[in-house]
Amino acid sequence: MYPKPTHIPPKEHPRLLLRASDLPGLRDKTAMPEMKQVWERLQSFARTNIDEVLSCETPEDVYVMEANALLFVLEDDREAGLRAKTLALRSIAKAFNPNFQDISRAIGRLMHSCAVVYDWCRELLTDEDRQYMIRHFKRLAHMLECGFPPNKEGSIVGHTSEWMLMRDLIGTGIAIYDEDQEIYDVSAGRFYAEMVPPRDFFYPSGWHHQGDNYGTYRYQAELYATWIMSRMGAGNPFDESQGEVGYQWIYTRRPDGKLLRDGDSDNPLYAEDRYIQFFPLVYLMAGSYYDNPYFMDQQFREFKTIPDMYVFHAFLFYNPNVRPRSIKELPLTRYFGSPTGIMIARTGWDEGMDRSSPTVVAEMRVGEYQYNNHQHLDAGAFQLYYKGYLAIDSGIYKGSSGKYHSPHNKYYFKRTIAHNTVLVYDPDELRKYPFVKDGGLTWPNVNDGGQRWPNEGRPPLTLDDLLNKDFRRGEVLAHAFGPDRMQPDFSYLKGDITAAYSDKMMLFQRSFVFLNFKDSAHPAALVVFDRVVSANPDFKKYWLLHSIEEPLIEGSRTTISRSEDGYGGQLVNDTLLPGPDNQEIVAVGGPGKEFMVFGTNYLNDFPDTKEQGAWRIEVSPRLPAREDLFLNVMQVKDIGGPAALPSEAVDTGALTGAIIKDWIVLFSKNGERLRQELVVPVSAAVAAEPGPLNCMIADLAEGTWSVVREANESAGESVAHERHEVTKEGGVLHLTGVKGNIRLIPPDGNPDERE
Repeated sequence: MYPKPTHIPPKEHPRLLLRASDLPGLRDKTAMPEMKQVWERLQSFARTNIDEVLSCETPEDVYVMEANALLFVLEDDREAGLRAKTLALRSIAKAFNPNFQDISRAIGRLMHSCAVVYDWCRELLTDEDRQYMIRHFKRLAHMLECGFPPNKEGSIVGHTSEWMLMRDLIGTGIAIYDEDQEIYDVSAGRFYAEMVPPRDFFYPSGWHHQGDNYGTYRYQAELYATWIMSRMGAGNPFDESQGEVGYQWIYTRRPDGKLLRDGDSDNPLYAEDRYIQFFPLVYLMAGSYYDNPYFMDQQFREFKTIPDMYVFHAFLFYNPNVRPRSIKELPLTRYFGSPTGIMIARTGWDEGMDRSSPTVVAEMRVGEYQYNNHQHLDAGAFQLYYKGYLAIDSGIYKGSSGKYHSPHNKYYFKRTIAHNTVLVYDPDELRKYPFVKDGGLTWPNVNDGGQRWPNEGRPPLTLDDLLNKDFRRGEVLAHAFGPDRMQPDFSYLKGDITAAYSDKMMLFQRSFVFLNFKDSAHPAALVVFDRVVSANPDFKKYWLLHSIEEPLIEGSRTTISRSEDGYGGQLVNDTLLPGPDNQEIVAVGGPGKEFMVFGTNYLNDFPDTKEQGAWRIEVSPRLPAREDLFLNVMQVKDIGGPAALPSEAVDTGALTGAIIKDWIVLFSKNGERLRQELVVPVSAAVAAEPGPLNCMIADLAEGTWSVVREANESAGESVAHERHEVTKEGGVLHLTGVKGNIRLIPPDGNPDERE
């Protein structure tokens, strides 16, 4: 069914989770202060009465057998080894109801723990014991969702992409390989053939596509495979870039202890006054394996007490040689590249929970691939936090209609309409896409004006599926931040997101620029510029901005506040394009309309938090057209603080953009990289904003550009000539100290001839 794995278990025991060479280091851990609590709890588990454990309907039997097996290999405690053997032989015959939801997780953990006993306490087992356990291992394997041989479901998302194969079956196969090679050969065979390639494809981006909750869960499962195969002696099965994934949740951590939301956030800790914790060993396992001190810092801050089910593995995997270092040493902006295409920009770092923190956090998303399952149709979306969640991902994966196949989840929460991106409404779209298929079910589709479900909603099964079907939904066209790499003044991302939509969309390019003003009164701004071309000029376009509280619309300015629950931040958005004579801005939301999709409200009641939001604004052009430009400038400030900054549109013919504070931000109006002489009229802006300005011009061709600064004769200045390098990756020119008009001469021009 699958190629036989190249790496096979060595002819020695123990070999599952540890080798003989690991034992001295593990013994040293028993005396380490940071492992004191963990070691004491393991000893307490080992002393638990076996009969009492078996009489309870709890998973504690696996903790007890693991702890006793550990005492046997570390201390040669034969009595503990015999307790582990007895409990394993009795527990492995346990009956399970295969119809119980997610029962594979309990079955798999039992298999894994019994496999530890089989391997570590091997000398205490008779041949009859071993054959008995092998029969039950295979009985249990047939009950797993992946089936046995494990050929069901996909290899990228879904329950099979979690523990049952990458920890439980492979671990069991390693333990029993001397007596029976089947479980290892078919499980590791599929693992290397189908599970490693797609992860090596997306790991280099440093972002897990399944989000802030399911992403951490599945990443931890993937780390088990890394540890198991490495400890067995096979080396790291994955690309080393696996070690970068955890930065995703470091950068999206909000100062209030929650996260910028991503995908199906099935985390009850979105309740107010709670710090969102990840799956308990994510940072310990990744930090210890990849020698990452920032991950270890996160681990010790988040978990003062490791939950019972993870104590055993925390002891095994903890690397005392990796000493924590503060995340405050990290750059404020991080680009998560292909095949993801997301940039997170911050103005500071916070540790703990502080709703009064001055830190701004912004997410700018292109989203190059759609994996479905727990991922949303949110290519091109943005989020913004300042003293409250202001530009939000709306909806929630909990409540009266929040779970996977509920109407709220299927028809609102996962859809584009729930995110801060663009809709193009084709009234005939359902005729072309009438159904969605996922999880073996088919249901009627809904027309939210947003992005399409690739493969009719079914997730890719293999990397070949992902690359050769229609799962590609976008492309990063440019990215840059600077000039200082640690505390950048600007962070820029541009993408083409046309492929995320049906053929109603001819072109959708979105550019983001986050400006860190480094000013407590006016901390930051996010500029979003869109070029949207629809197949039919009558298809109405909508630019979306979601909020928790009701927005206040005054002409072209929209104000969103987060005034409750101890927050005090405010977002002020100026819609500069479409212009005032061609713009329509409406608020949608409030009681009975919180999750409205063109006439239907997909209500979901979850009273424990307001994070799901209740409002949005829709910006649309009044006049029908195939092509429309949207330009919105969002600034953040304190409620009751200094007045919001003015922002104005700039149009030079080839360039369009905005002026805010001491910044001019410009984009190519036609969306293409420009290779022509350009004039930027700065004098009027300097008059309005005394003092030198920053000027950022995007969408420039790669090469060395000449910059001619206009002379200020009254100040005794002469014409200034400069040369600036524009990179292929960024296409951005950033100028400081601009006091007058500037002329940009492309790489193939000659500035001297133009004097």
